[in-house]
Amino acid sequence: MKVFAPASIGNLSVGFDALGLALNAVEGSVFGDVVSLRAGPQDDWVLRCGGPFADELPEDPELNIVMASCRRFERVTRAAGKEIETLQVTLDKRLPVGSGLGSSASSIVATLVALNRFFGKPLNRLQLLELMAEMEGAISGDVHLDNIAPSLLGGLRLCMPDGRQQTGLPWPGRWQVIVAWPGTRTETKAARALVPDTLPRKTAVAHGAQFARFVHELHAGEPRDAARCLVDLIAEPYRRELVPNFDAARSALMRMGALAFGISGSGPTVFAIVDDSRVAAGAEAWLQDHFLQNERGFVRRCRADLAGARQLTGG
Repeated sequence: MKVFAPASIGNLSVGFDALGLALNAVEGSVFGDVVSLRAGPQDDWVLRCGGPFADELPEDPELNIVMASCRRFERVTRAAGKEIETLQVTLDKRLPVGSGLGSSASSIVATLVALNRFFGKPLNRLQLLELMAEMEGAISGDVHLDNIAPSLLGGLRLCMPDGRQQTGLPWPGRWQVIVAWPGTRTETKAARALVPDTLPRKTAVAHGAQFARFVHELHAGEPRDAARCLVDLIAEPYRRELVPNFDAARSALMRMGALAFGISGSGPTVFAIVDDSRVAAGAEAWLQDHFLQNERGFVRRCRADLAGARQLTGG
């Protein structure tokens, strides 16, 4: 069994903790984590890690979210009366840790989807979603679905704060998303700590109006009007200093013709939405030359991944 779960953008500027988009790299690269399972004669779970970002994972397997997800799945299914065997688990870590691209969510989703399928789907979709949200909350400090839901189900997802309910929103077919990870790391808990617990009334009203209009314009089929609503009044004012060259990148890409620009999740990855391939090419080039901080950073041109987590052939 081999399962892939795509990268994702949380918040999407206007939807703090409530909007998430699954990403599919246009050039065809595997933009997300892959988990493989194999039965074997062992008495406990065995975790092996590989991939371009495996060196960022904890050396102790017990501190890895994949191992934690395996053990939690085992406890939940056995408590429900189903006996399962322990397996050999391999994580192909293809997303950088602390990047704002839903790295932990991708690992959690790939792991739990693979386990659930391997053992004949003992958990229904809601139970699986709740378990994933629980595992993600252990990392970020809060239970929210804005990375979990799109990585699991694909597309743009509107997620309720109870960690149980979510729904799909229409995504304009012409929109492309340019994402750039500078090669540095941001801890989600630290980034969340920067955002105040309360907001001025004026800010709260403006945010609610922008969010509502964004959803309306998507359903109305007005993508350019929807893009104008992608403004972050809650987190970006406090997190922008964590992202190197954020203001310069925004100014340059908006001048080129980008429809929107913002921080992906907690950062430091940024994203731009474009509807013109020439603008996309220019944005890629600018970010490659001026935004990346080291040789590990990257720029990807993406579309929405509408499929979500899926089993790969050959596994």
